[in-house]
Amino acid sequence: MPFTSDKLARMFFERLMESLPDSVYFKDREGRFFCLSKALATHFGLDSPEEAIGKSDYDFFPEELARIKDHDEREIVRTGVGFVGKEEKSYAIGGKRRWVLSSKLPLYGDDGSIIGTFGISRDITEVKQARESLEAQHRLLKTLIEILPCRIFVKDRDGRITLTNEAYRRALGLHGSDIVEGKRLSDLVADDRVGPYAMDDRLVIEKGTEILNREDFDASPLGDKRWMLLSKVPLRDGEGQVQGLVGMAADITAQKEAEARAVRIQHQLEEKNRQIEAELALARELQTELMTSSLVSVREQLDATGPLAPRIAFHYEASVHLAGDFFQLIPITRRRFGMLLCDVMGHGVKAALVTTLIRGLITDVKADELSPERMLARLNDRLCTLLDRPPLPRFVTALYALVDLDEARLTVASAGHAWPLYRTAAGETAPLCSLECGPALGLIRGATFTPESRRIATGDRLLCFTDGWIEESNPAGEEYGTRRLASGLDRHAADQPDVTLAEAARDVRHFAAKSSFSDDLCAVLVQFGRTELA
Repeated sequence: MPFTSDKLARMFFERLMESLPDSVYFKDREGRFFCLSKALATHFGLDSPEEAIGKSDYDFFPEELARIKDHDEREIVRTGVGFVGKEEKSYAIGGKRRWVLSSKLPLYGDDGSIIGTFGISRDITEVKQARESLEAQHRLLKTLIEILPCRIFVKDRDGRITLTNEAYRRALGLHGSDIVEGKRLSDLVADDRVGPYAMDDRLVIEKGTEILNREDFDASPLGDKRWMLLSKVPLRDGEGQVQGLVGMAADITAQKEAEARAVRIQHQLEEKNRQIEAELALARELQTELMTSSLVSVREQLDATGPLAPRIAFHYEASVHLAGDFFQLIPITRRRFGMLLCDVMGHGVKAALVTTLIRGLITDVKADELSPERMLARLNDRLCTLLDRPPLPRFVTALYALVDLDEARLTVASAGHAWPLYRTAAGETAPLCSLECGPALGLIRGATFTPESRRIATGDRLLCFTDGWIEESNPAGEEYGTRRLASGLDRHAADQPDVTLAEAARDVRHFAAKSSFSDDLCAVLVQFGRTELA
């Protein structure tokens, strides 16, 4: 049986109400449902739309929300004026809150009178949340742009400004974005530099070129004689087409001026450093000259005749410009001389100043104080007072040897210093003494020192040295030590004293596997008699 047009329309309407995802309803003048879509019934928590027939919004919505809906619909019935596309909050009793886009209109009967209302609502909760999130991000971005100290600007393809921040507008001397946006820079600033600035814009927009962190001096027409860090990049749409540009210009004048000051200061420091280097080099030469001078003084005064006539050599290397190691030869008579070897704690200028101080103290020593134990006691008493100052090194190790050629006797006392090596003509090399040495100078007031004495024979050798020789370590952390130093003295026993010391220093350097030493090196080698050395 063929469908009539009324039946066909009725079937289509029912299927539409069954399948529409939107909420559709029809109400009478009192706001009672007499037809609604399956989607709306589901939203109400009903199994079928028929369960809602005869009921109102008060049965499905919280009273406050139902009252609003009821008021809107009664106004539509009264005035015949509805609305389309209105965003509303909507939530059923016990349901989740959501946003809907609603349209409500009057429902007319066959005679043209209003018999109720009908409406359709679409759930736009996700769209609403996404839009609110986007708006929040936009507000955040706008806030960030506004507070940035650099100048931010956006332009369209025609060079018109579409967005700026406060820093940019302040540079223009304008207030309010509405004054700036929609205009070209040439409309706002009369300056010859606008042209090159616009050429940059065209390069970015037409060719997609990026300008990143370019330093320009006085390039922007927004300021005079300023250093600017400029960046411009293309602004692209979702399809990758260039729609304009985004730019940033940061004033780096203070930074550039600071860099220029730093360069000037660096040059000044380099020049000052060269002066200091030259002065330190001169001071090191003077240190060496003072030691050489004392050696010359002893050589000139000593009687060079006799089987024990000494031959003396020294080796001196500072680990830095100035050393805290030094020796001083003291002429006493034509057949007697003294030798003081010191190692001041630390390196550099402070240590060198203490060496000068000690040399000055030696000149005040009286003849009866030239014995090793008295010499060290005298120096200790003076240094305990003088070194009791925080800026100065706290202590000094020292060794004093007295050589008496008439009596063929060597007497040595030590203040915290390694005992010297003594090699006999028979080829036996060993430390002069195995006893414990006295305390370092400058530590204990009234300290005493015990001397060690032995006979001298022709061909014997005496090596006095500072701890830099034996404490130098190799890459494995092993120290050179007294035993290796003694072996070196034996290997080079047939050489002249100065050659022996040079070879010994070379041995230490080879052991350490480096060109410079960690500590100062100072050593004095005395060869007693036997001048037929090779």
